Amino acid sequence: MRTCPNCHVGTLHPKSVTYANWHVGQFVTAPNLPAWSCDVCAWCQIEPEALNRLLWLIGPVTRPALSQPRYTSTPTDERRPDSADPDRDRQAA
Repeated sequence: MRTCPNCHVGTLHPKSVTYANWHVGQFVTAPNLPAWSCDVCAWCQIEPEALNRLLWLIGPVTRPALSQPRYTSTPTDERRPDSADPDRDRQAA
């Protein structure tokens, strides 16, 4: 067993984790990557070889553009109560 490089007290145990980060303006998640986790401080490190293979596939880590909206607008099937509905008179009859 390896000693934790963060707290120097706990031991590292194998674990499967989900990777999540921004890549080229898109938020990417990758489940079930092999990692090591400390049983004392919960420090976690993804296996470097697995992370290198993943980054080779999806590209470099980037920050999201602050000028771009993070959320899309409301779905088109939801109508706001203040919007004019041309079929409103037919529905009431």
